[in-house]
Amino acid sequence: MYFRTEGIILARRSFGEADRILTIYTKDYGKISAIGKGVRRPRSKKGGHLELGNWCKLFVAKGKNLDLLTEVETKKAFGIDNFSNIKANKIYHLLELVDALTQNEQKNKKVFFLLVEFLNEISKENNFDLISSVFKVKLLSELGFFSAKNLKGSKSQQFLQSLENENFENLQKRVKLNKDSYLKLLTFLDSMIENLIERTLKTNRFVNGTV
Repeated sequence: MYFRTEGIILARRSFGEADRILTIYTKDYGKISAIGKGVRRPRSKKGGHLELGNWCKLFVAKGKNLDLLTEVETKKAFGIDNFSNIKANKIYHLLELVDALTQNEQKNKKVFFLLVEFLNEISKENNFDLISSVFKVKLLSELGFFSAKNLKGSKSQQFLQSLENENFENLQKRVKLNKDSYLKLLTFLDSMIENLIERTLKTNRFVNGTV
């Protein structure tokens, strides 16, 4: 059985002499794992398309234990324009969040398009504190882990409801927080996420400039 879909490369690891096992969040099937045969070879036609954060068109053979990536074409490489390590680390942070909070093969198109939207915001070099805050609230909400409605009596309820429900373009115009306020907000959200996944977010130390 074969299937076509689109997906964002969330993670990858070397396997064998020239292969890679890829974690991909797809539009039609949720998070999947697939092996890319020979993609680490210098002459591989697939290898250049499989960079972390790339939005790709995929043709996949369904396997018994592991799917096989047979064709891949880059639709958009979010980190290519004005590439920098800082931008790459921001991209990797969003990828880690989706990978850590989602289960395999649970389709959720809203999560897929949310990731595409916010990777695009990073590529436009918009305020990353706002991008990170809004993405985390919307992702947690979409996955059923958070609702601002449950924060009754909290001073921050109305503000968090706006992050949860309004589009990023509107929020960008009207949310004006200082660095300390963003730090408190992101500490709250990261603590919630780390309690859910029962580990520390690895990319936090890079986006927070502690490395």
